[in-house]
Amino acid sequence: MKHFYYIALIFPLLVGCVQTEAPVVVIEQEENQYDNIEIVSTSPDGQRIVSADSDNVVLIRDIKSWEVLHRFTGHTARVRSVQFSQDGSKIITTSDDKTVRVVNADSGKELRKFPHSGEIIFAIFSPDEEQIVIGTSDGTVRFLDAAMEKELQKLEGHTDGIQGIVFSLDGKKIATSSDDGTARLWNVESGKELQKLEGLTGNKVAQFLFNGSGVIIIGEEESFTWYIEPSPP
Repeated sequence: MKHFYYIALIFPLLVGCVQTEAPVVVIEQEENQYDNIEIVSTSPDGQRIVSADSDNVVLIRDIKSWEVLHRFTGHTARVRSVQFSQDGSKIITTSDDKTVRVVNADSGKELRKFPHSGEIIFAIFSPDEEQIVIGTSDGTVRFLDAAMEKELQKLEGHTDGIQGIVFSLDGKKIATSSDDGTARLWNVESGKELQKLEGLTGNKVAQFLFNGSGVIIIGEEESFTWYIEPSPP
């Protein structure tokens, strides 16, 4: 397997930006400015950052000035993930309080809340924003309608918590990674598992390549591209 290491590229991928060019921004702040931040994601236009801290607070900031634009305090336990929608108008969050929340990115106000009986680790909007996909601690990946009123589909195969989910550019495939040491490629329409990459340690999927031929894997010890074999006709 070929391994490709990234320096300037790793930052925008780790924070969950969408598949557009993103500037590298260096912000000079006081010492310990970032000590409380646990997770971060950038907006599609690269102008804002959403972060969650150890106090369960979600902050929307201007990426250049670091000014707090909006604050969301609805979660009552650790926030696990924060992601912008494709158009940047909404943010989806997950938390150990067993809820998924959709927040207006321009006001910080909660739009919807979805309670779940299990632990939700990760959530993301589909590219068309008609569905929400959540990854749970039991390894299932669930598709919900955008209003979060009903479950549309469930993907089963992973045997441990889902740590990352990413859509291909055309929205027809998703790649998932899990604490079970695998990354998997799925057909969105059929729910069929297409491919599996095994032997990962502490890794998570970060982004599809622009041409859809591979997925960037970011890990604690290595970062590389998982090249995907073309699907049979």
